[in-house]
Amino acid sequence: MKNVPLLSFAAVVVFTAAAVPLAPARAADLFLNDEPEIYAAIDKLNAAGYLPGLLANTRPYSMQAVRAAAEAASQASVPEGFDGELLRWLLSYSVPTTMGRVTAAVSHSDARFIPPNNEGLPRPKGWSAQGSIAAREETTPYLSAQLRAASFRGEGRDDEGNRLLDTSIEAGYKYASIQAGKLSTWYGPGRNGALIFTNNAAPYPGVRIRNPEPIPLTGWFKFLGNVQYDIFAARMEKTPGFSHHTLVGMRVAARPAGWLEIGLSRALHYGGDGRSNGLSEFATSFSGNNDPAGRSNTLAGYDITVTLPFPFQPVQAYWDRAGEGDNRFLGTGLPWPSQWGNILGLYFPKLLGSSRLDLRAEYADNYSGYGKTASWYSHGAYPHRYRGDVLGHPMGGGSRDWFVGSRYYFLPSTFAEVSYEKILHDKGVQPSIGFPGERRSRISAGFTGWLNHSWRAEAHSTIDRVTNEGGVPGSTGTDFSAFVAVSYQTYTFSGTAREN
Repeated sequence: MKNVPLLSFAAVVVFTAAAVPLAPARAADLFLNDEPEIYAAIDKLNAAGYLPGLLANTRPYSMQAVRAAAEAASQASVPEGFDGELLRWLLSYSVPTTMGRVTAAVSHSDARFIPPNNEGLPRPKGWSAQGSIAAREETTPYLSAQLRAASFRGEGRDDEGNRLLDTSIEAGYKYASIQAGKLSTWYGPGRNGALIFTNNAAPYPGVRIRNPEPIPLTGWFKFLGNVQYDIFAARMEKTPGFSHHTLVGMRVAARPAGWLEIGLSRALHYGGDGRSNGLSEFATSFSGNNDPAGRSNTLAGYDITVTLPFPFQPVQAYWDRAGEGDNRFLGTGLPWPSQWGNILGLYFPKLLGSSRLDLRAEYADNYSGYGKTASWYSHGAYPHRYRGDVLGHPMGGGSRDWFVGSRYYFLPSTFAEVSYEKILHDKGVQPSIGFPGERRSRISAGFTGWLNHSWRAEAHSTIDRVTNEGGVPGSTGTDFSAFVAVSYQTYTFSGTAREN
């Protein structure tokens, strides 16, 4: 069996988690792509200090975790003004036990491209139409399910497709559950991108073991506060080399204090057709042994988030550091990367005293220092990609990225946003012989909001200016794209829940 190593390890994790007091879990995930207003609300309330027990940097969140965090915040002390409205709206949104949504969208683009963190869904050149469905149900206290699918049609023959997105069944308790189906994940505090895992690529088939709600530790480990683990194994697609190899993702995060969240993340590609897929191979690759070269591909990293909820001007600062390579940590034998990348970010959930206005700035870099020698996402045997799209930061390897974005909230569920992003692709650049790096500047604007209880609208536009496209001197142009979507959503409630 290809996943024997993970299943063996998973059994240990489940058994350990089962040793703590158990309670039923309704654990259906929120969707990374379809519900950005939920993630925006959680980020804003978390950075303002109102969700001190929620681990915000392992996504997607479970509905149960969001509900529990919102209820705890409302029972502690509901903030005044707009922050209080935002908390009450988040609590209201998380109450339904069944949700269904149908979406129709239209787009126009000067050139075909795949928007960052869009699950690999393209914007075809010219006019195109897209339809999608989403459903979430908490069938019993022990079982939940979700379904997402999309279909798009463009003007060209190659711009038609149907995609099954996040679709899975999850069973278990709030401290230990198993999820199987099409999965996606996001590890780290970066919001424009993360170094190891984002939803930039399409969801992948796999099995996940995790705790939907944070575990509050006691005894000797009480100093760690709330803890969360996430482990998954996925089967990659058919490729020219080592088809259907295994991808394993692992993360442990802790929130020892309301102002501090820390996390450790790992990704491991190994096995596939023509190679060993057994327990010993997993153990060898997991230990960082990459002899002979190309035996596996590992990425590992850590992240730190500090939240300072000052009343007038709260601020959240974060650092995500991850790398490739198979060095050892201080001679201990523990695997430790040598070719590092970094994300540094600042988030202001309230700007200049206005709770309706926020600002985020991020810098991502996997090209500086020893990162210049890394294969970042383009490993010769096991590229960190799925269906051709990067599993990590959408800027790609050998790149640097500056991002600044701001939202203004009209209502807790409705906001306008604007952003600017500058991307420098330098990997493989040789200026001495006339191959300059590719440079991109993107200006984006958008609107996301609810027209009433059931109808939702979303609109986005992007101006993308590229210089030296593909490293070709003088290849310069500017492309414009626009996207408009309208959704109808329906809900049902459990016998004890009611709409706020």
